[in-house]
Amino acid sequence: MRDTRMRTDGRATDGSRRLAKAGMIGWLGLAAATTCGWGRELESRDRCERVVQQAFSAVHDGWSADEVLVRDDLNAAFIARCHSLAPNADEAELNWALLNLRKAGKLQATVTRRLSQRHEDYLHAAEIAARAMYDQHAESIDRVLCSPALRREFDRIARGVTPDVAAERLRRAALSLRKARRLRPELVVRVAAWDKQILTLPASEILADPQRIPMSPGIYIFRDHSGYLYIGESENVRARVGQHLDHSDRKSLAHYLWHEGLDGVEVELHVFARDSNARRKEMRRAYESELIASRRPRFNVAP
Repeated sequence: MRDTRMRTDGRATDGSRRLAKAGMIGWLGLAAATTCGWGRELESRDRCERVVQQAFSAVHDGWSADEVLVRDDLNAAFIARCHSLAPNADEAELNWALLNLRKAGKLQATVTRRLSQRHEDYLHAAEIAARAMYDQHAESIDRVLCSPALRREFDRIARGVTPDVAAERLRRAALSLRKARRLRPELVVRVAAWDKQILTLPASEILADPQRIPMSPGIYIFRDHSGYLYIGESENVRARVGQHLDHSDRKSLAHYLWHEGLDGVEVELHVFARDSNARRKEMRRAYESELIASRRPRFNVAP
Protein backbone atom coordinates (compact mmCIF):
# COMPACT_ATOMS: atom_id res chain seq x y z
CA MET A 1 0.00 0.00 0.00
CA ARG A 2 1.38 3.39 -0.99
CA ASP A 3 2.32 5.91 1.66
CA THR A 4 -0.08 8.90 1.59
CA ARG A 5 1.54 10.78 4.46
CA MET A 6 3.56 13.98 4.21
CA ARG A 7 7.32 13.66 4.52
CA THR A 8 8.93 15.22 7.55
CA ASP A 9 10.83 17.70 5.34
CA GLY A 10 7.51 19.16 4.15
CA ARG A 11 7.52 17.63 0.65
CA ALA A 12 4.64 15.43 -0.38
CA THR A 13 5.01 11.73 -1.13
CA ASP A 14 3.69 10.29 -4.39
CA GLY A 15 0.56 9.17 -2.59
CA SER A 16 -0.15 12.52 -1.00
CA ARG A 17 0.42 14.27 -4.32
CA ARG A 18 -2.07 11.90 -5.95
CA LEU A 19 -4.67 12.62 -3.27
CA ALA A 20 -4.12 16.37 -3.62
CA LYS A 21 -4.53 16.11 -7.38
CA ALA A 22 -7.71 14.11 -6.98
CA GLY A 23 -9.04 16.68 -4.58
CA MET A 24 -8.26 19.48 -7.01
CA ILE A 25 -10.00 17.64 -9.83
CA GLY A 26 -13.04 17.17 -7.62
CA TRP A 27 -13.04 20.86 -6.73
CA LEU A 28 -12.77 21.86 -10.36
CA GLY A 29 -15.66 19.58 -11.20
CA LEU A 30 -17.80 21.23 -8.54
CA ALA A 31 -16.81 24.68 -9.78
CA ALA A 32 -17.71 23.73 -13.33
CA ALA A 33 -21.07 22.38 -12.22
CA THR A 34 -21.91 25.66 -10.53
CA THR A 35 -20.51 27.96 -13.20
CA CYS A 36 -23.93 29.39 -14.02
CA GLY A 37 -25.25 29.17 -10.49
CA TRP A 38 -27.28 26.04 -11.27
CA GLY A 39 -25.77 23.73 -8.65
CA ARG A 40 -26.51 20.05 -9.32
CA GLU A 41 -28.97 20.77 -12.11
CA LEU A 42 -26.13 20.78 -14.60
CA GLU A 43 -23.44 18.16 -14.75
CA SER A 44 -20.65 20.27 -16.15
CA ARG A 45 -19.50 23.56 -17.53
CA ASP A 46 -20.02 22.09 -20.99
CA ARG A 47 -23.72 21.80 -20.25
CA CYS A 48 -23.78 25.42 -19.10
CA GLU A 49 -22.08 26.54 -22.29
CA ARG A 50 -24.48 24.56 -24.47
CA VAL A 51 -27.52 26.15 -22.83
CA VAL A 52 -26.14 29.66 -23.25
CA GLN A 53 -25.07 28.98 -26.84
CA GLN A 54 -28.49 27.56 -27.73
CA ALA A 55 -30.32 30.46 -26.12
CA PHE A 56 -28.13 33.05 -27.83
CA SER A 57 -28.52 31.40 -31.25
CA ALA A 58 -32.29 31.33 -30.80
CA VAL A 59 -32.83 34.97 -29.82
CA HIS A 60 -29.94 37.16 -30.97
CA ASP A 61 -31.60 37.98 -34.32
CA GLY A 62 -28.26 38.77 -35.92
CA TRP A 63 -27.05 41.03 -33.11
CA SER A 64 -23.82 40.58 -31.17
CA ALA A 65 -23.54 39.24 -27.62
CA ASP A 66 -22.80 42.78 -26.42
CA GLU A 67 -26.13 43.94 -27.85
CA VAL A 68 -27.92 41.03 -26.19
CA LEU A 69 -26.32 42.15 -22.94
CA VAL A 70 -27.19 45.86 -23.15
CA ARG A 71 -30.62 45.77 -24.84
CA ASP A 72 -33.49 45.11 -22.48
CA ASP A 73 -35.66 43.31 -25.04
CA LEU A 74 -32.91 41.00 -26.30
CA ASN A 75 -31.61 40.30 -22.81
CA ALA A 76 -35.09 39.43 -21.53
CA ALA A 77 -35.56 37.02 -24.45
CA PHE A 78 -32.13 35.47 -23.85
CA ILE A 79 -32.77 34.93 -20.13
CA ALA A 80 -36.23 33.52 -20.79
CA ARG A 81 -34.81 31.05 -23.31
CA CYS A 82 -32.10 29.97 -20.86
CA HIS A 83 -34.67 29.48 -18.13
CA SER A 84 -36.76 27.30 -20.43
CA LEU A 85 -33.74 24.99 -20.58
CA ALA A 86 -32.51 25.48 -16.99
CA PRO A 87 -35.18 27.08 -14.77
CA ASN A 88 -32.97 27.68 -11.74
CA ALA A 89 -30.12 29.42 -13.54
CA ASP A 90 -28.94 32.70 -12.08
CA GLU A 91 -29.54 35.64 -14.44
CA ALA A 92 -26.29 37.44 -13.71
CA GLU A 93 -24.24 34.28 -14.25
CA LEU A 94 -26.06 33.52 -17.50
CA ASN A 95 -25.07 36.94 -18.81
CA TRP A 96 -21.53 36.45 -17.50
CA ALA A 97 -21.27 33.10 -19.28
CA LEU A 98 -22.54 34.72 -22.50
CA LEU A 99 -19.93 37.45 -22.29
CA ASN A 100 -17.10 35.03 -21.67
CA LEU A 101 -18.17 32.70 -24.45
CA ARG A 102 -18.12 35.70 -26.79
CA LYS A 103 -14.61 36.62 -25.64
CA ALA A 104 -13.50 33.02 -26.14
CA GLY A 105 -14.98 32.91 -29.65
CA LYS A 106 -17.32 30.05 -28.73
CA LEU A 107 -20.65 31.54 -29.81
CA GLN A 108 -21.67 29.64 -32.90
CA ALA A 109 -23.88 32.29 -34.42
CA THR A 110 -23.20 34.80 -37.17
CA VAL A 111 -23.47 38.50 -36.41
CA THR A 112 -25.17 40.24 -39.33
CA ARG A 113 -26.50 43.41 -37.70
CA ARG A 114 -24.42 46.22 -36.26
CA LEU A 115 -25.40 49.52 -34.72
CA SER A 116 -23.31 52.60 -35.44
CA GLN A 117 -23.56 55.19 -32.67
CA ARG A 118 -21.30 57.97 -31.47
CA HIS A 119 -21.11 58.43 -27.71
CA GLU A 120 -19.03 61.59 -27.32
CA ASP A 121 -21.88 63.72 -25.97
CA TYR A 122 -22.57 61.42 -23.03
CA LEU A 123 -19.40 59.39 -22.65
CA HIS A 124 -18.60 61.28 -19.43
CA ALA A 125 -21.88 60.12 -17.87
CA ALA A 126 -21.06 56.49 -18.61
CA GLU A 127 -17.60 56.95 -17.11
CA ILE A 128 -18.93 58.59 -13.96
CA ALA A 129 -21.43 55.77 -13.45
CA ALA A 130 -18.92 53.01 -14.22
CA ARG A 131 -16.31 54.42 -11.83
CA ALA A 132 -18.93 54.99 -9.14
CA MET A 133 -19.94 51.33 -9.44
CA TYR A 134 -16.35 50.20 -9.09
CA ASP A 135 -15.80 52.46 -6.09
CA GLN A 136 -18.96 51.21 -4.39
CA HIS A 137 -18.91 47.53 -5.33
CA ALA A 138 -15.41 46.76 -6.69
CA GLU A 139 -17.04 45.32 -9.82
CA SER A 140 -15.94 45.79 -13.43
CA ILE A 141 -18.35 47.27 -15.95
CA ASP A 142 -18.75 43.79 -17.47
CA ARG A 143 -19.95 42.40 -14.14
CA VAL A 144 -22.16 45.45 -13.60
CA LEU A 145 -23.93 45.03 -16.93
CA CYS A 146 -24.40 41.30 -16.32
CA SER A 147 -26.16 41.82 -12.99
CA PRO A 148 -29.76 43.13 -13.14
CA ALA A 149 -29.45 44.91 -9.78
CA LEU A 150 -26.09 46.52 -10.55
CA ARG A 151 -27.21 47.43 -14.06
CA ARG A 152 -30.20 49.31 -12.63
CA GLU A 153 -27.90 51.20 -10.27
CA PHE A 154 -25.56 52.05 -13.14
CA ASP A 155 -28.52 53.33 -15.16
CA ARG A 156 -29.70 55.50 -12.27
CA ILE A 157 -26.30 57.14 -11.81
CA ALA A 158 -25.61 57.63 -15.52
CA ARG A 159 -29.08 59.00 -16.28
CA GLY A 160 -28.79 61.27 -13.27
CA VAL A 161 -25.95 62.95 -15.16
CA THR A 162 -27.62 62.91 -18.58
CA PRO A 163 -31.36 62.26 -18.09
CA ASP A 164 -32.18 62.74 -21.77
CA VAL A 165 -30.01 59.82 -22.91
CA ALA A 166 -31.49 56.32 -23.04
CA ALA A 167 -30.05 53.76 -20.63
CA GLU A 168 -29.06 51.41 -23.46
CA ARG A 169 -26.93 54.11 -25.09
CA LEU A 170 -25.16 54.75 -21.80
CA ARG A 171 -24.44 51.04 -21.38
CA ARG A 172 -22.96 50.90 -24.87
CA ALA A 173 -20.86 53.94 -24.06
CA ALA A 174 -19.52 52.20 -20.95
CA LEU A 175 -18.59 49.14 -23.00
CA SER A 176 -16.80 51.36 -25.51
CA LEU A 177 -14.77 52.88 -22.65
CA ARG A 178 -13.84 49.43 -21.40
CA LYS A 179 -12.79 48.29 -24.86
CA ALA A 180 -10.66 51.43 -25.18
CA ARG A 181 -9.07 50.54 -21.81
CA ARG A 182 -10.25 53.76 -20.26
CA LEU A 183 -11.90 52.06 -17.26
CA ARG A 184 -8.88 50.42 -15.69
CA PRO A 185 -9.26 50.43 -11.88
CA GLU A 186 -7.07 53.10 -10.32
CA LEU A 187 -4.13 51.43 -8.57
CA VAL A 188 -4.32 53.54 -5.42
CA VAL A 189 -8.05 52.96 -5.11
CA ARG A 190 -7.49 49.21 -5.24
CA VAL A 191 -4.77 49.10 -2.59
CA ALA A 192 -6.08 51.76 -0.20
CA ALA A 193 -7.78 49.66 2.49
CA TRP A 194 -8.55 52.66 4.66
CA ASP A 195 -12.09 51.95 5.86
CA LYS A 196 -13.42 54.05 2.99
CA GLN A 197 -16.92 55.51 2.92
CA ILE A 198 -18.30 56.95 -0.31
CA LEU A 199 -20.99 59.63 -0.26
CA THR A 200 -22.51 61.53 -3.16
CA LEU A 201 -24.46 64.65 -2.23
CA PRO A 202 -25.93 67.58 -4.16
CA ALA A 203 -23.78 70.66 -3.64
CA SER A 204 -26.84 72.73 -2.72
CA GLU A 205 -27.68 70.33 0.12
CA ILE A 206 -24.12 70.47 1.45
CA LEU A 207 -24.24 74.26 1.41
CA ALA A 208 -27.52 74.20 3.35
CA ASP A 209 -26.31 71.60 5.87
CA PRO A 210 -22.50 71.18 5.97
CA GLN A 211 -22.76 68.69 8.82
CA ARG A 212 -23.88 66.04 6.33
CA ILE A 213 -20.16 65.68 5.53
CA PRO A 214 -17.90 64.07 8.16
CA MET A 215 -14.97 66.05 9.58
CA SER A 216 -12.58 63.39 8.29
CA PRO A 217 -9.68 63.08 5.87
CA GLY A 218 -10.61 62.30 2.32
CA ILE A 219 -10.95 63.13 -1.34
CA TYR A 220 -13.73 65.21 -2.88
CA ILE A 221 -14.85 65.19 -6.50
CA PHE A 222 -17.01 67.93 -8.03
CA ARG A 223 -19.05 66.82 -11.03
CA ASP A 224 -22.14 67.83 -12.99
CA HIS A 225 -23.91 67.10 -16.29
CA SER A 226 -20.73 68.02 -18.19
CA GLY A 227 -18.48 65.53 -16.35
CA TYR A 228 -15.79 65.75 -13.69
CA LEU A 229 -15.01 69.33 -12.66
CA TYR A 230 -12.46 69.25 -9.87
CA ILE A 231 -10.76 66.73 -7.54
CA GLY A 232 -9.04 67.65 -4.31
CA GLU A 233 -7.95 66.27 -0.95
CA SER A 234 -8.13 67.48 2.62
CA GLU A 235 -7.60 66.33 6.19
CA ASN A 236 -11.07 67.78 6.85
CA VAL A 237 -13.32 67.38 3.82
CA ARG A 238 -16.25 69.18 5.46
CA ALA A 239 -14.25 72.37 5.90
CA ARG A 240 -12.56 72.18 2.50
CA VAL A 241 -15.70 71.49 0.49
CA GLY A 242 -17.42 74.27 2.39
CA GLN A 243 -14.67 76.68 1.31
CA HIS A 244 -15.15 75.71 -2.32
CA LEU A 245 -18.91 76.20 -2.13
CA ASP A 246 -18.58 79.55 -0.36
CA HIS A 247 -15.97 80.97 -2.72
CA SER A 248 -13.38 78.57 -4.06
CA ASP A 249 -9.75 79.63 -4.09
CA ARG A 250 -9.48 77.72 -7.38
CA LYS A 251 -10.40 80.55 -9.72
CA SER A 252 -11.56 78.41 -12.62
CA LEU A 253 -13.85 76.34 -10.38
CA ALA A 254 -15.11 79.44 -8.54
CA HIS A 255 -15.93 81.15 -11.85
CA TYR A 256 -17.75 78.05 -13.12
CA LEU A 257 -19.84 77.62 -9.97
CA TRP A 258 -20.65 81.33 -9.90
CA HIS A 259 -21.66 81.38 -13.55
CA GLU A 260 -23.51 78.02 -13.70
CA GLY A 261 -24.82 77.89 -10.15
CA LEU A 262 -24.99 74.83 -7.90
CA ASP A 263 -28.08 73.31 -9.50
CA GLY A 264 -27.05 69.89 -10.83
CA VAL A 265 -23.60 69.96 -9.21
CA GLU A 266 -22.80 66.94 -7.04
CA VAL A 267 -19.88 66.26 -4.74
CA GLU A 268 -18.59 62.69 -4.53
CA LEU A 269 -16.74 62.14 -1.27
CA HIS A 270 -14.23 59.39 -0.50
CA VAL A 271 -14.04 59.72 3.28
CA PHE A 272 -11.61 57.71 5.40
CA ALA A 273 -11.22 56.81 9.06
CA ARG A 274 -9.23 59.38 11.02
CA ASP A 275 -6.70 56.78 12.18
CA SER A 276 -6.14 55.38 8.66
CA ASN A 277 -3.24 56.10 6.31
CA ALA A 278 -5.36 58.92 4.87
CA ARG A 279 -4.39 61.07 7.86
CA ARG A 280 -1.03 61.49 6.11
CA LYS A 281 -1.07 64.18 3.44
CA GLU A 282 1.33 62.35 1.14
CA MET A 283 -1.02 59.35 1.05
CA ARG A 284 -4.04 61.51 0.26
CA ARG A 285 -2.09 63.29 -2.44
CA ALA A 286 -1.16 59.96 -4.05
CA TYR A 287 -4.80 58.91 -4.05
CA GLU A 288 -5.87 62.31 -5.40
CA SER A 289 -3.23 62.25 -8.16
CA GLU A 290 -4.32 58.82 -9.32
CA LEU A 291 -7.93 59.98 -9.63
CA ILE A 292 -6.93 63.16 -11.46
CA ALA A 293 -4.81 61.19 -13.92
CA SER A 294 -7.57 58.72 -14.77
CA ARG A 295 -10.69 60.92 -14.55
CA ARG A 296 -9.21 64.12 -15.99
CA PRO A 297 -11.35 66.77 -14.28
CA ARG A 298 -11.63 70.01 -16.18
CA PHE A 299 -10.31 72.45 -13.59
CA ASN A 300 -7.37 70.53 -12.14
CA VAL A 301 -3.76 71.14 -12.94
CA ALA A 302 -2.22 67.83 -14.03
CA PRO A 303 -0.56 66.11 -11.01
